[in-house]
Amino acid sequence: MKNRWEVGSQFDWSNDMVMLSAAKTLLPESYELFSTGTACLFSMATLLQQHQIHRLRLHIPSFLCMHFVAKLKTVFDVCWYRDLPTQESPDFNTLNTLPGDLVLAVNLFGIRQGKVWQDWLFQHDDIILIEDHTHDPFSSWAQQSTAHYAIASLRKTLPIPDGGIIWSPQNMKLPKASSSKSQAADKRLTAMLLKRAYLSGANISKDIFRQLEIESEEEFDDETNCVASTFTSVILSCLNIAKFRQLRETNIRHFLNWSLTEKHPNWMPLFSSWPISSVPFNSVIVCQSQDIRDNLRKYLIAQNIFPAIHWLQTTPDKSSNDPLAIELSNRILTIPTDQRYSLDDIARVAAKITDFFKQSGKLTYSLIGK
Repeated sequence: MKNRWEVGSQFDWSNDMVMLSAAKTLLPESYELFSTGTACLFSMATLLQQHQIHRLRLHIPSFLCMHFVAKLKTVFDVCWYRDLPTQESPDFNTLNTLPGDLVLAVNLFGIRQGKVWQDWLFQHDDIILIEDHTHDPFSSWAQQSTAHYAIASLRKTLPIPDGGIIWSPQNMKLPKASSSKSQAADKRLTAMLLKRAYLSGANISKDIFRQLEIESEEEFDDETNCVASTFTSVILSCLNIAKFRQLRETNIRHFLNWSLTEKHPNWMPLFSSWPISSVPFNSVIVCQSQDIRDNLRKYLIAQNIFPAIHWLQTTPDKSSNDPLAIELSNRILTIPTDQRYSLDDIARVAAKITDFFKQSGKLTYSLIGK
């Protein structure tokens, strides 16, 4: 069988990802595992709401996944503050809290440092600070956090079917997941196994595992307090997370080294550096316009490269109404460069991006010449 080349989209599963011998874990000393990161927050709301009459107020960044926000709004009264990955730190002047409020601090794309939040928390001891480390669950910020709580959706960076983790750097009481297992996780794991067989060249229709991925995501949305699957709970300690991080960082540096060799008038990297002991989520670029972004994405998908948009803000009810966040969301594109890929893969992705802009340039020139 001949392997199929594809970059991006959901993780597949391979036994090559498992360590042969035990290694030092990067996981917190004490934590709880839920099926999703959202389930962690839902259960924490239940824990903290016990002595409250009104719904808890949760302050969230203006640049965030709107699908995630829609779920949060079913449990919390959501308030916005400005936080953009193009800026070094949040605009704390827009973060107007009241005693007892919850604040969600997000390590956007894994390139942020935690000191600004530690300093802010020192001056605001009447709120509860929750950090979201989904884009880099094992950063120095996550490991040295002083927040009341920290969460991460582990399945966004690790090859597991489900898994949201919550811990408390201040050793506060943690919510407990119910004993019911996630049905969506079984469906997602099936999709991962079928995708591995497909990529290995097996005669399997891609539509089959893609449909399973879609169905499992819809089912994850309906879960509020499920415990992580047995597979995730057991395999987590067998994954070489340190190796994954090293490979991911190497790939991102390789992509950046290529992209920074010359200026590109149509796009630029969102970032070119990050804190020590941190690893970015992926390579992220910002295009000159939404049309360029959308056309580039369409072209890459046709080349079996599946970039994501983190995150769309399309309509008033699916937006923070922050004009800067909306403008950025229209031009941003995440290029998959995680631990699944070799340096040859990254070079191939870079070459496809170069090809797109060469073709676009020829088209523009021909139109001008008419």
